[in-house]
Amino acid sequence: MKILDGIYQLLTPFPQFTFDEAKKLRVELEARPRVTKGLPYVLPYMVKDGGDTLLIDCGWNTDDAYAALEIGMKEHGSHPSEVNRLFITHVHPDHFGMAGRLKRLADCDVIIHEKDAEVVNARYFAPKGLIDDMGRFMQMNGVPPLESPTMAQGSMGMIDKVSPVPPDTEVKGGETIKIGAFEFEIIWTPGHSPGHICLYEPNHKILFTGDHILPTITPNVSINSQTHGSPLGDYMRSLDKLDKLDVKYVLPAHEFDTKDLQKRISEIHHHHEDRLAEMLRCVDAGGSTAWEVAGRVKWATGMLKEFEPHMQRAAVGETIAHLEYLYERGQLAKVFRDAHLHWLPV
Repeated sequence: MKILDGIYQLLTPFPQFTFDEAKKLRVELEARPRVTKGLPYVLPYMVKDGGDTLLIDCGWNTDDAYAALEIGMKEHGSHPSEVNRLFITHVHPDHFGMAGRLKRLADCDVIIHEKDAEVVNARYFAPKGLIDDMGRFMQMNGVPPLESPTMAQGSMGMIDKVSPVPPDTEVKGGETIKIGAFEFEIIWTPGHSPGHICLYEPNHKILFTGDHILPTITPNVSINSQTHGSPLGDYMRSLDKLDKLDVKYVLPAHEFDTKDLQKRISEIHHHHEDRLAEMLRCVDAGGSTAWEVAGRVKWATGMLKEFEPHMQRAAVGETIAHLEYLYERGQLAKVFRDAHLHWLPV
């Protein structure tokens, strides 16, 4: 789909969906926005101008996803072999999965934030011990031993659908990428991942938001065995970085493109404040583990006990991030009891 001259929205399906199914859902989701239990597609973007071709995110490394990318680019007079810059908003498998394949095909300059470059190595090139670490982390947060093994695996079970590659260019945020008449500013927006980055083009008022801002859902902001600090605090502060931008086109990596940036940022703030208040109510006076709190929260897609293991892991990780942010704000305390981390109201 053409956004404007030189900028095109593409679509690559998740492994569970065919290209035709994903295209149909793209139309249905925009007509009747709703929260789904699983994402059906990624929206990469092609910027083609002045002899350069920039691809923003790519999708899973499956033959169906590559074929979809090839079809989409062909519709706009291009081909994956012409990509000379590949900008990865963050290194989750659905955004980074095809990067190695495209690198081998096009020898493109792979651009990743330095914080996510560290994740690439730990998750994709040297993952030994990661699942064991996650198992211990889950048990520390109150997850029963029988639940921990499958939850600890997470997206590692789909590692065969990722073609990893180290970045050619590591960025910090604040740099500029010039593609023909477009000059994109890189904005570091940590939260959903430590090195999540957005691209802003002030002259054409375009903002590529990756997973940072989505039109009807919010990204999972989690704490896991590889996470440090307060990612939800980082995420909320990252929203404020974008709030004053003059934007006409908000181009996310999922769902559909939208326009009212400030309205959506306000909605996301309210969502997290409501969720923080709910999390606080779910903490017992004598203290609760993250697993106990997550089991009491009313999630948009149901209750924790109804979720598949990978969704339970995401819910527990998101719960911990909210509890950590409440701790950062002085509303909770934390203590270890019997090797489990408990959260207590202040």
